[in-house]
Amino acid sequence: MQDVVIAGHDRDYIAVLVFPRIADCRALCPELSETAPAATVLAHSAVRSRFEALLRKMAEEATGTSTRIERALLLDVPPSIDASEITDKGSINQRAVLTHRAALVEELYSDGSRRVISTRG
Repeated sequence: MQDVVIAGHDRDYIAVLVFPRIADCRALCPELSETAPAATVLAHSAVRSRFEALLRKMAEEATGTSTRIERALLLDVPPSIDASEITDKGSINQRAVLTHRAALVEELYSDGSRRVISTRG
């Protein structure tokens, strides 16, 4: 992972928007072309399986629901400087990401999205 934005305020569980390292994800699916779009790479079963395994491992080590991430969405569009998603110091502006990508946060918490990786039983 490169950066993660935590969602979950006023929700029943924690979910995250993940800005993954696309090059690392691409290495998990070498059969794809080096020019395959990021969305194609992130939708690959090997990439999704890796992130699901990471979430499950973290869930096993969690001490309670406030530390357990139950859903994740891998983002194929990096944080935007123009949308103030990156601070002057190069950090993620979580509030700006959550605001600018509100539709993705709703997708995280809706049932039926094929893009959401879930550890919820």
